[in-house]
Amino acid sequence: MAGCCTFVKKSLMKPFFGISRSGIKNILFTFIILLLVLPGLQGRYSFVSEKTLTGAFVVQQKPDFSEFRWQSWLDGSFQEDYNNRLEQHIGFRNSLVMVHNQLNYSAFNLANAEGVIVGRNQELFEEDYLKEFTGQYFVGEEVWKKKARQLKVVQDTLARLGKSLVVIFEPGKGSFYPELAPAKYRNVARTLSNYTALTGHLKSNGVNVLDLNRYFTALKGKTEYPLFPQCGTHWSYYGAILAADTTIKYLEKLRGIDLPDMKIVRNELLDTTRHPDYDIGLAMNLLFRIPHPKTANPVIRIEQGPSKSKPEVLIIGDSFYFNWLNNRIPTETFGSCDFWYYNKNITRSNGSQAGVASDLDFRSEIMKRDIVIIMITERFLHAFAWGFDEQLYDLFYPGYRDPVEVFADKIRTYDEEFKRMKDESLAMNISLPQRINKEAKYLFYNDSKSNPEKYTEKRDLIRIYEMGIRGTPDWFEEIKQKAKVNKISVDEQIRIDAEWIYEDKMKNKQTK
Repeated sequence: MAGCCTFVKKSLMKPFFGISRSGIKNILFTFIILLLVLPGLQGRYSFVSEKTLTGAFVVQQKPDFSEFRWQSWLDGSFQEDYNNRLEQHIGFRNSLVMVHNQLNYSAFNLANAEGVIVGRNQELFEEDYLKEFTGQYFVGEEVWKKKARQLKVVQDTLARLGKSLVVIFEPGKGSFYPELAPAKYRNVARTLSNYTALTGHLKSNGVNVLDLNRYFTALKGKTEYPLFPQCGTHWSYYGAILAADTTIKYLEKLRGIDLPDMKIVRNELLDTTRHPDYDIGLAMNLLFRIPHPKTANPVIRIEQGPSKSKPEVLIIGDSFYFNWLNNRIPTETFGSCDFWYYNKNITRSNGSQAGVASDLDFRSEIMKRDIVIIMITERFLHAFAWGFDEQLYDLFYPGYRDPVEVFADKIRTYDEEFKRMKDESLAMNISLPQRINKEAKYLFYNDSKSNPEKYTEKRDLIRIYEMGIRGTPDWFEEIKQKAKVNKISVDEQIRIDAEWIYEDKMKNKQTK
């Protein structure tokens, strides 16, 4: 036994591949020093070329100690800002991020990209599509009833002017591939969704609707090429061409016109993926591309002719439109076609940028169009038309708008605020519509204090007084006692007192 121990001890003392123990220590020490020094050298001199990261993020400037101020040092903001900027400029940061992301994806099926989730068969989803499909983003039946009624009134008004209004529902991966969603979405009970409620109310009101979402679902499994790319969030180019062809035929029937004819000459299977068919994959910033089936790139021909109509078109929509633009479909099909991205940034049919929609004269923009189209995919339905539908209604029917509903519309349209409302509704154990309504009332009340001149209507002022009563504990308690004495509900008593305050203030104004 002692001999065995002696053998082990002697073996451990032998050189490793001819290198002595001290040599091994020196190598390890040098390796550790290199690990510490190389990122700094790379950050300063960039002697190794790295891949750039993709996605929607802001690269901050390198930290600069000349920005040091005692005040920012004392309150800690200088150190925090300096550290954040320093981290962004550490050498090999991009490569290390990619290694980290690749390990998470390969080992755990996790996507380190905001809002991205990995489903069955490595199908990539933007999670918002699944939340909308399962009803988690539902904003309430009353919202869609009101919008459908307003759109019908506007549609009829435009029709009398010889113009057409159309709502196009683009397809979404949540509706198209529910069986490929991650388990937590496959097993969740579906509730009423914005898509189901809105399409129902639009159709019952007689609004012109082209439901490409339903069309794609009907085509599922029947097409030669994929309608959605595995690593992308938009329709494939093949799917986009089918959708464009269906849209052209729909508009021809609606308007009783003959538009230029679109023909697929052939479908090419490219070795490289055409953007945006790999847009989610790019956002994940991996070391290696995800293996995925090839998608078809249709080569199209749009046939013109002297008898063909080319109407003036305005489209308000999201990024699905850009597949059409990349194939020059709007340019060759319509006389002109302006695209208002999220009802904000303007893109001409030749792809040039032309400022923002808010700088234009809204009336003249509408009046010079033959067709106005609202295009929207399911993930944005809670933000329907990004306020454009309300602008249209106000254009032809100006008048009173409920300020609480105005603020609620803004909340639903502003993505970050909407998602905050969703999270808070879960934390507060109330519905999403209830949480949005509470926040809208709060914003309205605060705005009334900051800008009292905006609110002169009796109904608004009475509501402001009601909220003042509810938000003042002592006053609210007094009202509850008063309601008991008068044997009426607390809500009714609040209403009576708010109306009394309004009348009293009006009398005082008149006597001054």
